[in-house]
Amino acid sequence: MKHILKILLAASFLSYFATTGYTSQCQSERVKLQMLGTRGPELWDAQASTSYLLWLDDKARVVIDAGPGSVQNFEQSGANYEDLRLFLFTHFHIDHSADLPAYIKGGFFSERTEDLLIFGPNGNEYLPSTQQFINRLFNHETGLYPYLSSFIDQEAPGNYKLRATNIESSYKNLNERVIYSDEQIKITAVSVHHAVLLALAYRIELADCVISFTGDMSGRFRTMPDLAKDSDILVAHNAIAENETGAGQLLHMKPSYIGKLAAQANVKHLLLTHLMKRSVNQKDETLQLIRENYSGVISFPKDLDVIYP
Repeated sequence: MKHILKILLAASFLSYFATTGYTSQCQSERVKLQMLGTRGPELWDAQASTSYLLWLDDKARVVIDAGPGSVQNFEQSGANYEDLRLFLFTHFHIDHSADLPAYIKGGFFSERTEDLLIFGPNGNEYLPSTQQFINRLFNHETGLYPYLSSFIDQEAPGNYKLRATNIESSYKNLNERVIYSDEQIKITAVSVHHAVLLALAYRIELADCVISFTGDMSGRFRTMPDLAKDSDILVAHNAIAENETGAGQLLHMKPSYIGKLAAQANVKHLLLTHLMKRSVNQKDETLQLIRENYSGVISFPKDLDVIYP
């Protein structure tokens, strides 16, 4: 009888949590997001191009994108290369990926022994796939840096290898996919619209916190609100102003859409990054447009800033 009562009690608790929308409380003291690069590809204000670092329990775990200048900020952050589990790439534009070879070469002098995972989109005629990107950098015969081929040659001696994985990005597949999961971190990806370029957005769950990254996108696929649902932090790229009429509007979100996205996803803290000359001087207008729909916290972080969920 006691056993039956325990089962009924447990069932009632589960039913209560399901009907009230109960979720675990974010353990914010264990997680921090650090800006390694908050700008786009322009050379103008000494901030690095796009890159972010996620810490868990005071260890650097995930790098999202690796734009020019970000590797120096990684060094300044005090992070240890040995602690990294993986790199995530939203796409392979230069301002999101150019520093990866510097990480790999610098990591040669570290004590790392665990394979380094690299995830990113598949490719097309405009950008390489993740596996192509790594191969074109380090292939022994055809790579830009063949002297580092031991990192991808499974037969070559070395302390660790790079393990690259292509994640499908296509308007034909707009489903969310869990691409990585271990005892501490879960990562979900979805395709986003970045003109003709294949690109991904990411949702990262760790210590009951949720941090999502739009990457570069226009919003036309409408996949981001569901991916970012109830995020503690949403990193959104604010590369254009509302009056953009050129190709930029096919590549990036307008501020009004960012506000709608953050509101629809019920985001707690919105970070506006990837600023460019055409958007950085429009902050007041951007905030006003976003506030028409979103009432949560909004920040414009700079390089090396640390944000807690």
